[in-house]
Amino acid sequence: MSTPEPQAISVSDLTQQIKNVLEGSFPILWISGEISNFVHHGSGHMYFTLKDEKAEIRGVMFKGFNQFLHFKPENGMQVLLQGDLTVYKARGQYQIVAKKMEPAGIGTLYLAFEALKKQLAAEGLFDQEIKQKLPVYPRCIGVITSQTGAAVRDIFQVLDRRAPHVDVILKPSRVQGDKAAFDLTEAINDMAAFNAVDVIIIGRGGGSLEDLWPFNEESVARAIFACSIPIISAVGHETDLSISDLVADMRAPTPSAAAEVVSPAASDLIEYIHGYERNLASAMQRDLQKRWQGLDSAKDRFVLQQPSQLLKQHRTHSRELVHLMVQAYRLGIQGFSGKFAGANEKLLALNPMNILSRGYSIAYRETDQKIIRDPQDLKEGDPFELQTFKGTFRAKRANKKK
Repeated sequence: MSTPEPQAISVSDLTQQIKNVLEGSFPILWISGEISNFVHHGSGHMYFTLKDEKAEIRGVMFKGFNQFLHFKPENGMQVLLQGDLTVYKARGQYQIVAKKMEPAGIGTLYLAFEALKKQLAAEGLFDQEIKQKLPVYPRCIGVITSQTGAAVRDIFQVLDRRAPHVDVILKPSRVQGDKAAFDLTEAINDMAAFNAVDVIIIGRGGGSLEDLWPFNEESVARAIFACSIPIISAVGHETDLSISDLVADMRAPTPSAAAEVVSPAASDLIEYIHGYERNLASAMQRDLQKRWQGLDSAKDRFVLQQPSQLLKQHRTHSRELVHLMVQAYRLGIQGFSGKFAGANEKLLALNPMNILSRGYSIAYRETDQKIIRDPQDLKEGDPFELQTFKGTFRAKRANKKK
């Protein structure tokens, strides 16, 4: 018997199978280790090895992600990174493709940030459809930030320049440190209870992750979500993202940008009013022209040029109406008279006295004044009355001749 030859697969097929298994088994990873063999390539990509005392893994962080790093990675640095495990088929090597990287000392904060973000997202606190719309022309703006920081100066400078007509209420709060989250939460609740502002700006200038951490606290996020007044979150710089940014009704990249958003420039408002003024003047002009044309047309009418002719027409019409009324009255009287004469003739024809005048008479029984229509109504010798045209006389029924 011959032994079947084993069926071989290519290196690329084997590598692809390994790639499918590895990448399907390890989704998003958080990995800690020490950087070595670090190279920041001219293309902007970063290549390195992540190792500990027992193993190492190749890593890469492409330019699209590493441009947002707040520090410069170096050999020997302990880092915490988040990324995907992939297989580089050309060399048959597995590697980690990093998307986020932080010094290991603050890595736990990033883990806490991701955990809270996932929890609040599942509860719907980030949903776009529930976010409130900002007022187009706010009359009063609330600001929650440190009263000594650069953010409050930037906000007030922008508002003074663009919208000096708008009132501003500042609620000072700590924006850094252990008690800052409590201060921010209390300030938001106070603003909501005070209910004197149309929109709120909450934020601070840039800083490290630890400095910005109060804006990642759950209590602050839930206070923003529960606030009935629209809130703009402006924390740090454009590359910084906080939980408050995700919960707020709008995120601004900087405090100055937030002030720009809520303060239409006075010049824009003046131009807006002038536009309405021009539209109103144009509408009034069109209406006046229409009315002038109507007046000119009316002036050209003969009756208005000769009012006496109009009065003459009305008099003639009135006389015609009176004549028609008189004719209708006369016709009505004539018709009534004809009907009356006919009815009178019928009454006269049916009058019993007229019948008696022609020689007829009516016989009545004396006992009950019943008209005698048959000789059998009387017995022999019974008296009765006979009514003639000129009077009544009594008679008796004669005996029958034998």
